[in-house]
Amino acid sequence: MKFKIFQKEIQDGVAEQVKAKSSVAYDSVATPYKPSQEEAEQFKILAGESIANSNTDQLDLYYLNSVLVSTGWNKNDDVFDLQEVWGARKTPEDKQFNFMHDESDIIGHITGNKVVDENGIDIPDSISFDNLPEKFDIVTSAVLYNSWVDPERKARMSSIIEEIESNEWFVSMECLFRGFDYAVVNPAGDHKIIARDEDSAFLTKHLRVYGGNGEYEGHKLGRLLRNISFSGKGLVRNPANPRSVILNDLNK
Repeated sequence: MKFKIFQKEIQDGVAEQVKAKSSVAYDSVATPYKPSQEEAEQFKILAGESIANSNTDQLDLYYLNSVLVSTGWNKNDDVFDLQEVWGARKTPEDKQFNFMHDESDIIGHITGNKVVDENGIDIPDSISFDNLPEKFDIVTSAVLYNSWVDPERKARMSSIIEEIESNEWFVSMECLFRGFDYAVVNPAGDHKIIARDEDSAFLTKHLRVYGGNGEYEGHKLGRLLRNISFSGKGLVRNPANPRSVILNDLNK
């Protein structure tokens, strides 16, 4: 995706990084999950008809769920804004599930998603934006393909599933975005959003993702992602975000 680059970013030597980094990852633990027929029907209501392909009790599928993303700041100082995440809440559906972020190694797919608050309570799709809680999560259901003709692939998936059940694997969200602004927290803890433009672009080099220390004159800086689309998720070894939430029961 193309980003608009400002002259100050060119002068500061971060323009190529801004162009190159148009995606982020957000990790949470992968937990085994076998939905009942009733749960599958509930997903259809919550996530729309695209979830209808989430068939239960298939011998060649392994079911699991995870928190795809939470609103707020992550450990890399990327900021998932309430409005942006809510607007993108349906984009994870039917996207790829790959191995170690390798799109040539597809091992499953996302079957559906729902939005829950910090207590795991469902947030209905019909809620008005003004009534949304300050923090919420997008939870996704997914399947891994556990039936392979190739002996090596079959053995690998058997090993992966065994390790998932021992909490040794994590799920990493893949997200594309088309721009960003600056999230700012002053020393008193007050939050503010500064639009990225010619006058403010000098702040880009201070963002941690572009080599800065995440601060400017005592103010904490974050990259607030704009126009986001969740493009899939990868099975990965190492967690990257301490705010990841694990929900074993998607229908609490």
